[in-house]
Amino acid sequence: MGPTPYSMQQPEGAGAPSAGPVFGAGPGDDPGYLASLRGLTVLGRMRLMMLVLVGAPLLILALTPLIVDNRGGAAGDAPPWIYAPLLLAAAVAALAGPRAPLPMAPGAEPAEAARLALTQFRAAVMLRFALAESVILLGLPLAMIGHAVVVFVAGFVVGYPLLLWLALPTRGGIERMRGRLESRGAESHLWAALLAELLPGTAGQDAA
Repeated sequence: MGPTPYSMQQPEGAGAPSAGPVFGAGPGDDPGYLASLRGLTVLGRMRLMMLVLVGAPLLILALTPLIVDNRGGAAGDAPPWIYAPLLLAAAVAALAGPRAPLPMAPGAEPAEAARLALTQFRAAVMLRFALAESVILLGLPLAMIGHAVVVFVAGFVVGYPLLLWLALPTRGGIERMRGRLESRGAESHLWAALLAELLPGTAGQDAA
């Protein structure tokens, strides 16, 4: 079963809190990745946090030649089998990552559904990030064992596209996760929760 249509009906009292879910919001209300960074929505703060996190492997890539003893030339002494753990980790990330988040049970009140959907969404994004980043980070000790920077580069080439695909909360990525949440007939109100404005002084706390 696919995602349920967006409900335009607001629950009783939904408009009272200034940082409450924006019920009725959908992907068409997403201002775009870069534009959302300028706002103070839950989604904007989360996107900013993920941009910082996906930038970390680039720094590691730049520092790897200073860390790894690259004896024996570009390929070093790395045996062919040393690449197998990278492929295995990438396969695990590619298969397990899209299975998060787990489907929600139907029947929850809109406000509770939005809260639960946001909690599961955040957990799923961080799980996906960890799975994909593990492919990249695994390349560093393997590169040290094989005395070859190219081993880390191989892990980066395989893992970084997975990282962007699985962890960046793009509009398409959010919709795929919403589909997972609503696959058992629940209405998640995920966009309503993501597009909520943060209360002053809670921006940093809410993005975490």
